[in-house]
Amino acid sequence: MFINSADAKAAQMFTLIHEIAHIWLGESAGFDNNDMLPADDPIEKLCDKVAAEFLVPEMHFRELWKITTNFKTLSRNLKVSPIVVARRALDLKLINKPEFFEFYNSYIISFQLKKENKASGGNFYATAKKRVSLRFANYVNNAVKENNLLYRDAYRLTNLRGNTYDKFVNEYLYQV
Repeated sequence: MFINSADAKAAQMFTLIHEIAHIWLGESAGFDNNDMLPADDPIEKLCDKVAAEFLVPEMHFRELWKITTNFKTLSRNLKVSPIVVARRALDLKLINKPEFFEFYNSYIISFQLKKENKASGGNFYATAKKRVSLRFANYVNNAVKENNLLYRDAYRLTNLRGNTYDKFVNEYLYQV
């Protein structure tokens, strides 16, 4: 099973549930990326329906739709992305394809603009300090210094390599 870590969390959740449905059915996957539509395959359609129903149950969605049709409001309430809400509304025939694609295209454009205006990513080493326990990293580094562990194994254990490992140990491991 492959979950794209570059996808938004909502997209990852949909993919996870979709793939679990494939596992339950014992069938492999396929998708038509041209129009953001399921492949014309009954198994794909069923897996998409399972994921959609799990994440955005139809009865609950229809009740909320009576209160508001604002995709962003619904997305906050349902804990999914506005695109998932719009897609669910399309699937339930609450909106038509042109309405869906009008929303989808404007959403993607605004998302790309935000991404372009956002500063570059965070500090890799600060994240590594959180990801690799400092206590564990210190233990690994001491084992390397005492020749009880090869660098190769330290790299594997910390998921840091070469100069990145050295910089992490020398500049970030012992910072308070």
